[in-house]
Amino acid sequence: MPVVLTYKIMIETTINNRAEEKISTFARIVIDLPITISSENYDYFYYKIPNELLDKVKPGMIVKVPFGKQDLCGYVIGIEDNVPKDSTFTIKEIYETIYEREIWNKNYLAFAKWLSEYYLTNLGTVLSASIISQILDNSTAEVELNKDFKDFSLLSPDQAFIIDKFANSKKKSLTYRHLIQDSKLTKQKFYHLINQLKSKNILLLKQKKLIKEKKETIRFDSNIAIDKEINIKELVLNKDQEKAYKRVSEAIALNKFDYFLLHGVTGSGKTEVYLRLIEEALKKNKTVIYLVPEIYLVPQIYQRLITKFDKSSVIIWHSTQTIKERINNFEKVIDDKINGTTNIKIVLGARSACLIPLDNLGLVIIDEAHDGSYKQASPAPRYDAIKASLKRAEIENAVVVMGTATPNITEYYGANIRNNILELPTRIENVPMPEIAIVDLKDEVKKQNRSILSGILKLKISEALERKEQVVLLLNRRGYASHIFCRACGFIQFCNNCSVPLVFHKNLNEVICHHCGYSKKFNTTMACPECRSPHFKYFGFGIEQLEEDVKNQFKEAKILRIDSDKLKGKDKYIELWKEFASGEADILIGTQIVAKGLDLPSVTVVGVIFADTMFNFPDYISHERAFQLLTQVSGRAGRGDKPGKVFIQTYQPELPIFKYIKEHDYNTFYKAELKEREEFKYPPFANITRIIVQSLDEKECISHAHEVKEILSTINHELLTILGPAPCFFSKLHNKFRFHILIKTEKEEVKKALFETFFQKYKKSAKVELIVDIDSVNLL
Repeated sequence: MPVVLTYKIMIETTINNRAEEKISTFARIVIDLPITISSENYDYFYYKIPNELLDKVKPGMIVKVPFGKQDLCGYVIGIEDNVPKDSTFTIKEIYETIYEREIWNKNYLAFAKWLSEYYLTNLGTVLSASIISQILDNSTAEVELNKDFKDFSLLSPDQAFIIDKFANSKKKSLTYRHLIQDSKLTKQKFYHLINQLKSKNILLLKQKKLIKEKKETIRFDSNIAIDKEINIKELVLNKDQEKAYKRVSEAIALNKFDYFLLHGVTGSGKTEVYLRLIEEALKKNKTVIYLVPEIYLVPQIYQRLITKFDKSSVIIWHSTQTIKERINNFEKVIDDKINGTTNIKIVLGARSACLIPLDNLGLVIIDEAHDGSYKQASPAPRYDAIKASLKRAEIENAVVVMGTATPNITEYYGANIRNNILELPTRIENVPMPEIAIVDLKDEVKKQNRSILSGILKLKISEALERKEQVVLLLNRRGYASHIFCRACGFIQFCNNCSVPLVFHKNLNEVICHHCGYSKKFNTTMACPECRSPHFKYFGFGIEQLEEDVKNQFKEAKILRIDSDKLKGKDKYIELWKEFASGEADILIGTQIVAKGLDLPSVTVVGVIFADTMFNFPDYISHERAFQLLTQVSGRAGRGDKPGKVFIQTYQPELPIFKYIKEHDYNTFYKAELKEREEFKYPPFANITRIIVQSLDEKECISHAHEVKEILSTINHELLTILGPAPCFFSKLHNKFRFHILIKTEKEEVKKALFETFFQKYKKSAKVELIVDIDSVNLL
């Protein structure tokens, strides 16, 4: 449609000038920036709200703003009539709204603020982590001309320039990039024009079909890994389950914050208690977040939830969902928020689900609460999902239930102080705990047994297979061999980017770095790069070698292997699990994944091939992790109506930890571990913060690490201990040299004061990256 070329410019100019005279309103906006917060003054920025957007911009929304030379997404956290009087900086205007729905309410913003302050992270970074990235991308935003608009007589020349673009295009909708092309408009002026035309209903924002898609796309439903008849029947709670259920349900009824540790042995029926508690929360019209440590556990729990509750009220939330699934589920949550409804009652997911902007929260369940996956190591925010959930529940007056057979020392200590530990000491229906045997591998050497499997383990596997029972074998090492070395000169192939030997993967004929992914073709017929010798030797065996050995010894058995190398397909884990759970396979070989919460009633034999690898890490929680992993994998045995037997192979059977594991004695282990931590001031008796300094330049890295230590050393306090700097255990990763400093603080206020002072004195370097990991559990 041709546009009338006669304009009432003076009238339009008068209208614009009067609009400019309106009282300005300002938005407080945070932006996802890669910086560490040092002061509240740098936590947010002021932006002027254009007159065209005064009725649209509200707290909890996402807008586009100019920031330096970039256009970035900004998160509105407040609206003010005036900026502080001491503001001397130039205040820019918001360009436009990106997502015109309020995502975060007052409670959520308070929670996000706490997260940012506690973990020394930009508030914008925290809010970014709570949404799906797809809604931030408006680089392809398109507008179309309203066909019903006919009166173009009041358009200014610049507005007419934009409308003329539609007249000269065959397309119904045009992108911003096309509309501003060949114009002399600044970005600010362009967005003013776009907002004016949109406010007058001349231009309409084209809705993306993907966001409008409401079709159910959860693939776990059709590909679910367990039969509905397996463990889906509702059980009558035993005395201990009933006691735990009543205690928590009373807390839910009070609408006050509280938390409980449900300490139940493997197979004690923790999930059944969770389901009853969810029912109580839903009766009060509250919503529930159900966390599991790994996405592999989602299908099993999802099946339990949709069997008991309305399927449409349950959504799944984790990073590996399809874009359609993520947008669909996010829109459902926001629909409830805008409409004041609770159609979505239960959110099931891994760590990040604790950040979902769900309203009316009443209950958070943290299953397998001991698992290290609940702590995010990278990228920022480096939060602990357990601590985050506790704080969020405190703000929302909700209840948190942490369930595990092997609690973290810190969580157990805290719950014990509150007298909030709920014990489930026996398995449901009085199924006996598995019998655990510690196998001394030194004896196998004396017997000249060259197999990876001990004699007793081979015998018990054979007997289980004869009875048509299943076997699980754990070896927490990927690949075929830890590395290969030349027998003539001792050459070992190291990673080009990291300070680690490359792991040999025989099935791929490659050596691979498990940190950065670097790989190169390699086989044992090749000549040594150093001395040209063809004689190589494997050092340390991995899960591929175990698989090869087991296949050779049990030729009739169907064997499956589960590790991260096998799980690269989107639904590969579900397929493998379904195959094993249905009885189509006899032996399951895996890394630590096989220890995590799976209910497999036909498994009667579990073998831990080499337990010693779990004790050789230089950190304070190595024994805790070992106890947890060995206890958890042992718990896969004997969950049905047949007794289970577990065989743990080790060269160090004299270690006290094996006695605790064999006797299923968490309490004695806890007391021994707690005494040691108190002596050396480790959590729960101190907080540990790890500062990592990394750089492509080794000299810069070392120099900067010492500068950081020097600043910290000027902040003296009797309840503060600083260790380092020292090279990290992995001193080079991803081609960056790494040094770290450990800080122990016995009180939270000491840590807070320390970093407030530190960041006032600290000066960033363009060549060095500084990472601050609060409550670090990974010291490698």
